[in-house]
Amino acid sequence: MRGPYKKKTKGKIMNAAWKLFQEKGYEETTISEIIEKSGTSRSAFYHHFHGKDELLFTVAYTYDEDYNFWLQKDYNKNLPTVDNLISFNNYVMHAVENSPFCAFYPSLYGLQVMTEGVRHILNPDRRYYQILRQLLKEGIDAGDISSPYSYSVLTDMITSFQIGITYNWCLQQKRYSLLQYGQELLNPFLESLRAPKSENSGR
Repeated sequence: MRGPYKKKTKGKIMNAAWKLFQEKGYEETTISEIIEKSGTSRSAFYHHFHGKDELLFTVAYTYDEDYNFWLQKDYNKNLPTVDNLISFNNYVMHAVENSPFCAFYPSLYGLQVMTEGVRHILNPDRRYYQILRQLLKEGIDAGDISSPYSYSVLTDMITSFQIGITYNWCLQQKRYSLLQYGQELLNPFLESLRAPKSENSGR
């Protein structure tokens, strides 16, 4: 992770919760402890969050900081779009597999299915979704990608693949490499988006 989430009171609560989840575990951490560690108030807590489960969902935003790092360091505008998509997918899977929050994935996925509140993992404004949409739109516009689907629909498809792959990995109790599994299942789909050379006049 590149650093803590920074947004005044809300950020303080999120950072305190993540630290406590790591130190004590999700189930053992109480809202009172989060409030005390964050130096905020109960009213401030409930102004930003409905409960402890919603705080667990915000772990998704910690990955977005890493994805920004990929965009700055590994994105290569001179490569075909599919190559950048594969690079980004590999980066995402590696980050998820090696996250310090890895132990909380079963709770995270289970609670997200049941909650009636905000599903932060699916928030389209997350940097993860923005980067995917950017890559796909650029690829379609440049003729690198050949697909009957819009960049928005392709974003949803790739996201569904990644969520499903990660969920199955959790069900299998992380007995294999998520990165390798993700490459085997998702990369062929990404390769299928590569425009034939006759269509690809941009690169």
